Amino acid sequence: MSNKLLKLYFSREQKADLVDCLIQLDYLSGFSLYDIDGFSRNHERFDIGEQIRGARRMMMAEVICAADDVTRIREALSQLNFKEPVRYVMQSVEDVGHSDYI
Repeated sequence: MSNKLLKLYFSREQKADLVDCLIQLDYLSGFSLYDIDGFSRNHERFDIGEQIRGARRMMMAEVICAADDVTRIREALSQLNFKEPVRYVMQSVEDVGHSDYI
């Protein structure tokens, strides 16, 4: 079974709902969240502080999952009906595991 790294990019306002959604998916063993600065050519949509700073404060979630689970995750997130889209990137993962000696 091949694994995927699914990276989700979303606003801070979407964080609570997105986390609640992912936590409820029993086929996921976990995920990681990060604060990030998002840069865009469409910066006119940023609030004044973000325009001055030049970046938008955003969140990113990383989920390592089975390739078959990606569709189910996307379907679960689509039920949230956010007015802003959740952007994503998906990458193949060569290996996943736990080791005391990497």
